[in-house]
Amino acid sequence: MTGRPDPVAALALARRRAGSRPGARADGQRLALVIEGGGMRGVIAGGMVSALEHLGLTTAFDAVYGTSAGACAGAYLLAGQALPGTRIFYEDINNRRFISLPRLARGRPAMDVDFLVDHVMTAVKPLDTARLIAAAIPLTMMATRVADAAPVPLTGFRDHGEVMRALRATSRVPLLSGPPVPGPDGALLVDGALSAPVPVGIAEREGASHVLVLLTRPTARPAPGGGGALMRRLLVRRLSPAIGAAFAARGERYAALARLLGAARLPGGAALSVVTPGGPGAFVGRMEKRRLALIDGAAAGWRAVMAWAGQAGGVAFPDAAMGKEALR
Repeated sequence: MTGRPDPVAALALARRRAGSRPGARADGQRLALVIEGGGMRGVIAGGMVSALEHLGLTTAFDAVYGTSAGACAGAYLLAGQALPGTRIFYEDINNRRFISLPRLARGRPAMDVDFLVDHVMTAVKPLDTARLIAAAIPLTMMATRVADAAPVPLTGFRDHGEVMRALRATSRVPLLSGPPVPGPDGALLVDGALSAPVPVGIAEREGASHVLVLLTRPTARPAPGGGGALMRRLLVRRLSPAIGAAFAARGERYAALARLLGAARLPGGAALSVVTPGGPGAFVGRMEKRRLALIDGAAAGWRAVMAWAGQAGGVAFPDAAMGKEALR
């Protein structure tokens, strides 16, 4: 953090004070929200969007972009259900029904995205897709095309089925969470993190003048390595050479992304603000199942956004007390 005012936070807060609404702005700016995923690390993104909702800042944005768990967080935010969406991580999927590495030996997904989408997001904590579709703020979920590993934006949802198929596609980690998902044009799609882990590029191409990025890992954390020769061979054989190459290059891609996000502006000139978790709970594993660790992660995300909005030391994450109670 520097002593300079954050132009992205200033715009969002000014819009809240003015009661500005999407499609009826008087400031001539376009503010985009970009949300990183990361499996169970998405609980941090959940805490972040819950803070935005608590602060009354949802309508300050003109577009939301998310990948994998970040897309899920964006969906629940625009449906007005940010906190229930966050609770999914430590109430509904921190169990063997969703995560089980031994299932791989039986040819079944280690992370059951179908259970998440078809059961949890449909029946347990149902996403209000009607409200999401009707929202004046469009949501774009990023997926990756199997044939060439190109990023594929999924947006303009017309019905419940399209929303849920997009959530399934953006979260479908190759080999670990089930087969590819057919996209709107029939092309097979997998997890958007392989091509657009933090989709700031599309946000700027679509006219954003200001971009708020929510990261689910501290910037000081090392980028993921590019190893995994066996995994790459499996991806080449079962999906495509392009997907195998994208997997191998993920560390290099994230390192380049980290450099990009370290600037005050994106290459096209859009003002950039990046929020990262810090303190207790800032490090959450991709396949974390411990309830307390997940609650702490959500709280870390909440604190980070509250500090970004000038509310450091303000209202605590609503479920933080649940973690303290479990330790007694």
